[in-house]
Amino acid sequence: MVGYGRVGSHIGDGLRQQNIPYLVIEDRADVVKQLRARGIEVFFGNAAAPELIAAANLPQAKTLFVAIPESFEAGQIVEQARKGNPSLEIIARAHSDAEKDNLDRLGANYTVMGEREIAQGMMDYAMKKPA
Repeated sequence: MVGYGRVGSHIGDGLRQQNIPYLVIEDRADVVKQLRARGIEVFFGNAAAPELIAAANLPQAKTLFVAIPESFEAGQIVEQARKGNPSLEIIARAHSDAEKDNLDRLGANYTVMGEREIAQGMMDYAMKKPA
């Protein structure tokens, strides 16, 4: 998983609840320290750096969550990950249709756009309520 902020921490919680092991790449030292204190495997640095993404051993990974909000870095990570493991399932985060299109073009299998998911959740709730 790349990024352990508002989105990545929720993904981590879900993986932990399912007893699925995971590795985090995070560039905030305070978050790295907290994760290590909790026994979570974490690499410190920017995942767009080729040596760091290579150290994550993506050829052996099943899924990569790119949970960072920075679209340019996310694109670099997706592109490198796709080259490192053509069969890797890559799930990325986007904030606009243009970002989504770019991440998909670079190799993401599935790109989630936050605003669209929020709108869908609100509609789902509204449609389930009795009239």
